[in-house]
Amino acid sequence: MNRARPDTMAPEVLVVLHDVDDNLGELAPPFAEAGLRIVMWDVARDPDGAPPLETLDRFSAIVSLGAYAGVTDESSHPWMTHERRMLESALDADLPVLGLCFGSQLLAAAAGAPFRPSPVPELGWTRARLTAAASADALMAPLATAGDEIDVFHYHFDSHDLPEGAVLLAETDGIIEAYRVGDSAWGLQFHLEVGLATQLAWIAGARHVFAREGLDPAAHEQLSHEHWKAYRDHTHAVGAAFAEQVLQRHAQR
Repeated sequence: MNRARPDTMAPEVLVVLHDVDDNLGELAPPFAEAGLRIVMWDVARDPDGAPPLETLDRFSAIVSLGAYAGVTDESSHPWMTHERRMLESALDADLPVLGLCFGSQLLAAAAGAPFRPSPVPELGWTRARLTAAASADALMAPLATAGDEIDVFHYHFDSHDLPEGAVLLAETDGIIEAYRVGDSAWGLQFHLEVGLATQLAWIAGARHVFAREGLDPAAHEQLSHEHWKAYRDHTHAVGAAFAEQVLQRHAQR
């Protein structure tokens, strides 16, 4: 039986997976629908699979996902040094980048922004305020159609300063929620990629953490049931917008 061969001319997106329970999730469908080829690097289970820096030009974009590790743990995670250098190279080359939660923090570090703990842990559902710049931003504009504030799903204790020259796109009480570096690199502190099933799994596995922080996990489970469809639609819209940036970059090669 003949098997279809992959389209080697399709734009390739390198997705850096740090923990198996935080994968590309709801962003995978809009990427695939746009014709992008997703290439995964699992830093924990395939440490030797790291793409060499000199081969990064095969990719048309990089997506960096969430992680249990933080940017201050780099000395104990060799993959983090390599990934940070990849992001620095991507910024230098104006390659489209999307960082989510930890990925956002590592992107900020690659852009020279200092680390800082989050003023408060953000767990489960919070509301982020979009800045005026968001409505004109190539990636965030689909979210701006929902109003000045959006419901977003979090799980983080760390944060960072705004990289020099970056554009702030969303914030919550002084916490940077979204920003853009240059014209084609975005960091989102919230987990846009996480769908309903994963949200519920994360909450179930961290009930003691929610309780420790004075949060009711059952209330956040309820919010997941209320918000999941709108959140999925937002994710697909942002994913399609990022895919368009990738296609444009690929066409310029």
